[in-house]
Amino acid sequence: MALSSFQITTVRSVSLAMVGLCCLTYAVLAMAQDRPDPLLWYVPGAGGILASIGIFASFALAGRQEILQATDELYRMVNHRAQRHSYWVALALYPLFAVLRGFDVVSVNTSLAAMGTLTGASYLLLVTLYEWRLS
Repeated sequence: MALSSFQITTVRSVSLAMVGLCCLTYAVLAMAQDRPDPLLWYVPGAGGILASIGIFASFALAGRQEILQATDELYRMVNHRAQRHSYWVALALYPLFAVLRGFDVVSVNTSLAAMGTLTGASYLLLVTLYEWRLS
């Protein structure tokens, strides 16, 4: 049973979206509760590992031609665009959290946990959004 390039792309997009939402949820809950561990600390990492296994399995079940189609120039362009934009989102988090820390809105540990998960979520959600917009 060989998967099509559309199925590979769907598995990849849904997996990345789910992990991105998991990271975003973790950051929002951390900020809302002012705790660095609103959920079990390994939840975002475990979600990422499960997503990587699913993506790897979808590529392993596909033929060479389907893999090439799923990773064509358009995917590389979308991926590069998401990387560029998430870099700037990650940089914008530093002054934002500096202000929040300056007014003592969040603790140091909470801000580090939120910034870490928001950095990952920005790439994961942007690459998914850009890919879905082109579909």
